[in-house]
Amino acid sequence: MRFLLLIGLFMGAFTASAQTRVEVYPDDRMLWSEMLLHSENGIVREGRDWRGQVLWTTQTERIFAGYSTSAFDLAYSVRDGQLIQGDSHFSDAILYTAEVRSDDLQLFIGDSSFPLDLVYTVRPHPFDEGAFGLYKEDSISAFDRICVFRGMPSPEELYALLMAQGLL
Repeated sequence: MRFLLLIGLFMGAFTASAQTRVEVYPDDRMLWSEMLLHSENGIVREGRDWRGQVLWTTQTERIFAGYSTSAFDLAYSVRDGQLIQGDSHFSDAILYTAEVRSDDLQLFIGDSSFPLDLVYTVRPHPFDEGAFGLYKEDSISAFDRICVFRGMPSPEELYALLMAQGLL
């Protein structure tokens, strides 16, 4: 019984550690040498390894500037899929809203989900399971794809990765 419990814990830890890295590439070739950013264990860095500059640190419902989790460095909060400036609880501080529609994750400006406020759509890659494309508005064209994610980021990681690229 203890052996089965140990195997279960090991497999759970292995699965959790395998899902902690999200990589961002400029196109669907996903070459290691062309990686723009990556997020691992809540740290968003430039480049492909630990030597890249730390741009954002993410925790549950929080995004911090740089390599910090201090309340003084809290830049954004994420509640119910909404990116909120600082730790505000006012509706005018809502910068972006993420909403799932069918298989797509759509990002809207402000607290709206009106089609004219749609900025980006995250769609699964048609041929590569575990890869997701970021498209302008609701386009499906490869020419409108902005970048490709290997691994699906959490809402906090998604917002941090988009801000690191200057897209938000």
